[in-house]
Amino acid sequence: MDNHAHAVETLPAAGFAESFAGVFTEGDLTHRDARHTLNYRAALGVLAERFEEADEETLLSRRAEADLGSYTRDCVAETNTETILVDVGYPETPLSTFRGYVDADVYPLFRLEPVIEELLAANREFAAFEGAFVDRVEEALAGEHVALKSIAAYRRGLAVENPDRETARAAFRALQQGWDGRIDDPRLLDYCLHRALELAGEHDAPVQFHTGFGDPDAHPRAVNPTHLVECIEAHPETAIVLLHGGYPHVGEAGYVTATYPNVHLDLSLAVPFAQHGARRIVSTAMELAPTTKLLYGSDAFSTPELFVLAERRFRNALAGTLERVVEQGIVDERYAEGTAHRILRENAIELYELS
Repeated sequence: MDNHAHAVETLPAAGFAESFAGVFTEGDLTHRDARHTLNYRAALGVLAERFEEADEETLLSRRAEADLGSYTRDCVAETNTETILVDVGYPETPLSTFRGYVDADVYPLFRLEPVIEELLAANREFAAFEGAFVDRVEEALAGEHVALKSIAAYRRGLAVENPDRETARAAFRALQQGWDGRIDDPRLLDYCLHRALELAGEHDAPVQFHTGFGDPDAHPRAVNPTHLVECIEAHPETAIVLLHGGYPHVGEAGYVTATYPNVHLDLSLAVPFAQHGARRIVSTAMELAPTTKLLYGSDAFSTPELFVLAERRFRNALAGTLERVVEQGIVDERYAEGTAHRILRENAIELYELS
């Protein structure tokens, strides 16, 4: 069960090689450098298996011509994934379209920041804005959305504070004077996040927070998951999922997960992006975090090869880590096998109440 992913999209035929390479880096790398990440090289290996070619240019040409729907279905089927939770905030591919591309069950995640931005543009009064925001979150959680998702890490970092309503109202008024379409004012954003966390707690729905590396606007010093501790402590009734292992702060993410009963740790994006470092990531996360609170995810986006790479690297890393702790006499084989089932499937089914 993939607890965090995105839909795929049709990459432009013109400049396909550049667009495809860009998927395999979270930075603003040049096309040349992106093509020399190990993540990209591993993706070429997936293409070589599919198209039985060796030349990079030929592989990219064949991939550009492939039917996205059938190609995605084949990739996801290979991973043995039966359920995918999809952040519908990116890319713009409709959820219904992505559902038609896969045989797995697909459930949406409700991304908060775009809704805040939409409502800021649509409402002139704070009370109307606040009421509309609460209504949208309530509607999502009462519908098919199984969790909320925040990208506060991209906008203001993870040190989420708890401003009062008057502070949020003042921020709303200031933003109305020169609204540029992007919510990064912590006074209003933080207020909305706390309201959303309260609502999620009332609905027994988890809230996923991006942590660690990601888009270039995620400042490296502001995405350490330990910055989120005060927010976590303010909502003990709400399940919180730290996404992406907090990479490179995997040890800190494991520590937070081991400390707070309402915190869970997803290891997507870090695996597969780290490639040969995947075993170190899984091993580090398991140093402190209970295995009942670790979650498999791909964070695949835009192109379906990422589903394949995530599944391969994660299974290999998990198997290697469990084999080592069995050899060291820490657990027996039966427990290790149960742990694999929990991390790959059962923990997420229980957390998102999808049984």
